Parts: sequence; structure tokens; C-alpha cells
Amino acid sequence: MTPERRYALDALLDALGRPFDESVRVDEALLDETFGLLTLAHERDAELDQHGRPLPPADPPGPRVAEIAASVGERRGYPGGERFLVALTHDIDLLGAGGLTTAARRVARGRVREGTAFVIDALARRDPAFRLDRMGPPSTCFFLARQDDPHDGYPERYRPALAQAIERARSDGREIGLHASYRARDEEGRIAEEARLLGDVQGLRHHYLRSAPDRLAAELRAAGLRYDSSIGWPGLPGFRAGTPYPYKLWDPERREPGAWELPLILMDATLAEERYLNLDAKSAYDAAVAALEPVVEHGGAVAILWHPPSHHPWLARGYDRLYERLLEWIEAHGGLLGTASETLGRWESRLG
Repeated sequence: MTPERRYALDALLDALGRPFDESVRVDEALLDETFGLLTLAHERDAELDQHGRPLPPADPPGPRVAEIAASVGERRGYPGGERFLVALTHDIDLLGAGGLTTAARRVARGRVREGTAFVIDALARRDPAFRLDRMGPPSTCFFLARQDDPHDGYPERYRPALAQAIERARSDGREIGLHASYRARDEEGRIAEEARLLGDVQGLRHHYLRSAPDRLAAELRAAGLRYDSSIGWPGLPGFRAGTPYPYKLWDPERREPGAWELPLILMDATLAEERYLNLDAKSAYDAAVAALEPVVEHGGAVAILWHPPSHHPWLARGYDRLYERLLEWIEAHGGLLGTASETLGRWESRLG
């Protein structure tokens, strides 16, 4: 068996909660299909957007890896009896926003609601870009360690607020992760450098989801990181790698598996932003549930992403309540919420 097919078989057995067993017989064509999905082979000729990210295909793969795994054998459930797992994650793109001066500028430009919210938060000494008090259950917060590109925001505001924001997040029971900067994928070793700057972290997500998947395994190994959670489409919910399960990233140079990938299947920006789906909160809820239903069906373990401004009661266009409704739906359908590391830990516990 080639290393590529061995990797695919291991991923299918992981999906079933079974230890690796090379004697398990799977059609070679299905192993090759699984390998192609998990290594994003279908994106090699994909059109790129303005940020160098592959656009979603006209016919997304859906949970195809789960379907292939189901043809191999029966899936083992989770030790706690939960039907599926959802990691709650937040990308902390902005810090140090608001203030009375900024509020006055917003009002002068006719953005009265935003300006009023900034005034209220300033008087309460809250950062409107990081309403930790509104962000719900414990989650993983990915923070930027470097900001060398305009897409990374405003370092003059972010840097002075970073240490306190991380300390507040830790005190609130949240996991701290690395939000790799916009250009981190363009320079070998950059992720390791940024991880050292941030300190004790286990995982990362690329800013703008602008990763280089073929180099992720090597970069995470060099950085000593346990997982990535960047493989998702910015403009479409769903399964970019065709799986609702965590899987090991493929290292093409070593021809072996590397660190974990925790699939990102849903984020608020995809649903809300005008350049993507631009949905109101009610329509966004329906789209979010539709994205999660296959995860329930196949007993998956995935990540969802909500940016902190989408929790602001004045500024979130109803997406703050949408998040609460979505968590209620997950729990009502037998899902277990947790941080990224907790979710991976539960996933791994069924593989022992």
C-alpha cells in the first residue's frame, strides 16, 4: 500500500473511531478519492479570488468522506453519548476600537447608531470590537501576533490592547490560539515565528483563511502546533475537504500525515457580508442549520467561527441572537460545544 492510500485508509478508520488496520479492504478508487478530497486536489486548477484563495466549486463535495467511511463499516459513538461535536471559535481581528473621539466621527458621518454604541461602551470602559461579556460559552480565541499588512488591521490600536485582551480571555476560560497574519503563508517559518511571539498556543487559524494547505503540515510541525482550523471557504458554508471530521494534514514532502485539521464549516462573515451571502439574521439561521445538519447525521466534529463584533447587541444586525439560537439548536440535537482543543481531545478519545 502506498503512503497516500495508507493515509486515506487511516482517515476513513479515524472517521469510524477504529484503530488503523491495513488488513481492512477498501476499493482503491475510494482511497484515491478520499486522498484527493483531504489534500484538496480539486482546487489545483480553481479560480482564485483577490486574496489568492480558491473559489468554491460549482458542485461542492458535501460530506463525501463520511459517506465513504460509512461504506467501510459502522461508526463508533462518542464516549459521553453526544451525537456530534462543535468547536466554538472567535477570530480577534480588531482590538482597541471605539472611544469618544471615534464615536463623534461616526455620528458626524451619519452613523448615529454605531456612534451611540461606541459612546455607551466608552463610558462603560468596554471595547466594542471585543465584547467578551457577550461571546457566550468558552471558545477558542485566535489573536494576531504580527500585523505587517493593511489587511491585518490597525496595529497602533491592536498592539497596546493585546496583552490585556489575552489575559481577560484566559480568565474567562477561553483557549488562546494564533491568528496567523495575512502574509504568514508567503514566508517559510513565519507561522513558527508568530507562534513564538504569542506564547503558549496549540493551534492556529489563518487571517482571511489565507493558508497554503500543501505546506500546512510542515509549518505546524516547525511551530510545534497541534492543529489548524483554516480549511473552509470564506464565501460558502460547507465541507471544503469533503469531510465533517478532523483529519491529519498531509505532508507531501515527507509523504506522511502531520498535525490535525479541524474543519471550519461555518462563519458569520460568510452569512452576513455583502460580498458573500449577505443574509439577514433569519435567513442566516436557516443557512447555518442546513450546514450543520450533515454534521449531526454523520456524527462529525467541526468548528464554527463568530467574530466578536457579531456579538454586539447594537451593531450585529441580529447576529448576536442568531448565535445564541444556533447554540441552542446544537445542544437540542445532541451536540456538545467546546473549545477547539477540547473538541479535538474528545475526537481523539474515541480513537484510543
